[in-house]
Order: sequence, then C-alpha cells, then structure tokens
Amino acid sequence: MAWSIKVRVSRIPKLGSFLVILLVLIMATETMEMVEAITNAGDIQALKQILMAVNVASIKPSSCLGSWNFSMDPCDTRSTSHFTCGIDCSPGNIEEGERRITGLQLERGAAYEGTLSPHIGDLTALQRVIISGNSFHGVVPVSLAQLKELVHLDLSSNLFSGSLPESLGLLQNLNFFSVTYNSLVGQIPKSFNNMMSIVYMYLNNNQLSGNLPELSELKRLQYLDVSDNRLSGSLPARFPPMLELLSLGKNQLSGDLPVGMKSLSFLQVLDLRSNSLTGSLEALIYELSSLQQVNLAHNQFTSLGRTTVSGTSSSSKLISLNVSFNSLQGAIPESVARLSKLTVLALQSNLLTGPIPHNLALKAANLLSGTEQLRELYLENNYLTGDIPWPFFSLSADTSIAYLGMNCFKSCPPSFFFCQRDTQRSETECHNGLKTSLLI
Repeated sequence: MAWSIKVRVSRIPKLGSFLVILLVLIMATETMEMVEAITNAGDIQALKQILMAVNVASIKPSSCLGSWNFSMDPCDTRSTSHFTCGIDCSPGNIEEGERRITGLQLERGAAYEGTLSPHIGDLTALQRVIISGNSFHGVVPVSLAQLKELVHLDLSSNLFSGSLPESLGLLQNLNFFSVTYNSLVGQIPKSFNNMMSIVYMYLNNNQLSGNLPELSELKRLQYLDVSDNRLSGSLPARFPPMLELLSLGKNQLSGDLPVGMKSLSFLQVLDLRSNSLTGSLEALIYELSSLQQVNLAHNQFTSLGRTTVSGTSSSSKLISLNVSFNSLQGAIPESVARLSKLTVLALQSNLLTGPIPHNLALKAANLLSGTEQLRELYLENNYLTGDIPWPFFSLSADTSIAYLGMNCFKSCPPSFFFCQRDTQRSETECHNGLKTSLLI
C-alpha cells in the first residue's frame, strides 16, 4: 500500500517551509518502506500451520522456531528479533509487493518434537527443506510432492514412521534426498525411478523391506545408500550408470551378483557386507577400473575369480578388498597380488587352501615392482598350507599388519608378530577342513 501526499507549499509561511520539506522526506521514506516486498499470504498461513504442529514445550526461546513471531512479516528484513532463522525468502518483486518462502531449514539438534504439517505442501516455492537431527515423528507428508521446485530434502535423524509416499517420485527437480536414521517401513516406491535430477539418495538405517527396485533410469544418481534395512531377494539386473557409491550392506539380499554390475564404470565404493550373496567376484575385482573400496564381508561368496591379465594390473584403482567371513574355496589367486594399488586385503574366516602366493608375500614386504605395499593382510582362520613365504620374515609390526593364525602351515613361529594372535590348527582340523572344502 502506498500513501499519497499532496502539500501546497505556497500557502505555508516561509519560516515553516523547512519543516514541511522534512515532513515530505519522512513520509516519502515511509512510502518507500511500505511498498517493500512482503510475504505471500498463503505462505504465511502455511508457516503458521507448520509451527502449530510442533510441540510448544520443545521450542526454546533462543531457537529458530522461538523467533517465529507473526506480528512481524516473515520476510521483513528490517526485523532483528523475529524470524531470525529457519526460512529463506525470494528476492521478491517491489511492484507486486510479494515474496515467497524458498527454504525451510531448522537447526540440527534443536530437539524439536511434533509432526511435519501437511501444509508444507502449500509452500509451493520451496527449494530446500532441511529438518534433520530432531524428533519429528509421524508419516512423511504426501503433500511434499506438491513442491515442484524442491531441490534438497533432508528429513534424516528423526522419528518418522510409515512408508515412503509413492508421490515423491513426482519431484523432478530433486537433487538431494535423505531419510536416514528414521523408522520407515514398507517397500521403496518404484516411482523413485522418475526422480530424473537426483544425485544423492540416502535411505539407510530404516526398516525398509521387499526388493530393491531397478533405478536404472536415474542417469544422474551418483550416491545410493540403502544399507541397514530389511531388503530381500536378488539384486536388480541393472543399476544407475553413473553410480560412484553403492551401499546395500546389512540387509537380507541373496543370489549372485548381476552381470549388469560390470557396466558401473564410475563405481568407487561398494558395500554389500552382511547379506547372503553368492557366486564369484571376478567381475568386481578385475573389471571395474574405478573401484577403490569393496566390503563384501559376511556373505556366502565362494570364489575370488581369476584374471587372464599378466603382469601388474596398473589400471585397477582398488585399494581395499574385504571378503572375510564368506565361503571362499581353493587357492588365493596370484592375480590378487597384481592389483597395483591394493593396500588392504581381508580374507579371514573362509575355506581357502593351498600356499600363500609368493607374489602376495612380495607385495606385503614392498618387494613387488610396480605395486603399492600391501600394508594390511588378514588370512587367519582358513586352511592355508605349506611354508610361510620368506618375504614375510622381513615384515615389521611397526609398518605392517598381518595375521596368519588358525591355518595349516608347517610352522608359524610365535616369535614373529603375524603368528602371535592364534596358533595353527591341529592335524585333525586341517584334514577335516580340507575334506569339507573339497565337498562344497
């Protein structure tokens, strides 16, 4: 609203002309202030509903929500005591006199309790919603699907329950989505395959169940974490092609690794630990050139596989490989030593037999040309036989970690640090173990 002021200076005594001019300047200043942009009325009502859904007792006076006093316009930048944080406003249009709420960000650890009001869907200009690290409970509002401009949605570390709304798949501009550390149940909606702009998707540490849906249409997705849930069944045939991190550990997944994983040429981190996966690993270990960290512990894999490549595999970027607590059989392939960047190898608690490859011992002692030193080697609790290769006796406990106990070596003197933690198996254990390994 603008004030219209008409002053006839000619009728005022000259002595008072200065006061009139001053009055005109003051009124003009007020006029300019009153035509500043103000918050959209619908947005104000939505903010009021969001505030009302929060338990008053959990709102501290010094918190963001504690400053939400609607006697002042939310987007009025002149206020230093009201709406000091918690919202972002659009620049606004001076002529139209309206600003929109573009961000809702509540401080982490403020211990807000309550539900997330479905009226959040009325804030249709929202681009960011961040309420992580509080105690919001109840269901994830279906109305979030109305936020067509939403780019960042973080509901992590709260107490949300119920299932993920199918309608969230309508968020075509969403780039970041996290609901980690909640109590969500049910299946991952297949509609998530429509989130065409998504790059980061974190669903870990919930109680999600059912199969992992095929999300291969998500051409921009780079980080997918669905670990610590209750997913079951086999892995999908295809994955998003740009994945750099895939974390599905601590679920109930089963079956062999799909052939489609060979196409994940950008994958750097793979975590499939604590499932019931089976089969061979050669496609992962030797064919994914960008892979750096692999954790497959506590599964039922039976073979590390082999490669036909001779010499050092300089193209491999694999740094850490953990396949402990599986059912690996047979000898450790020489090809593992040719992984030039490998510095951590964990193969303990399997059914491995035969001698330690000489090249692997050379790599552990930093004597294998063209490769990084294997600084951590875990081989205990297998059925490895023969003599311990001589390069091991040059290792120092100050620079290397190695465990060879609970095997079937001819001799493993306890004076060497890598033999100290466990003794070797008895002849009977070795005989029965080798027999069992051949029968599997």
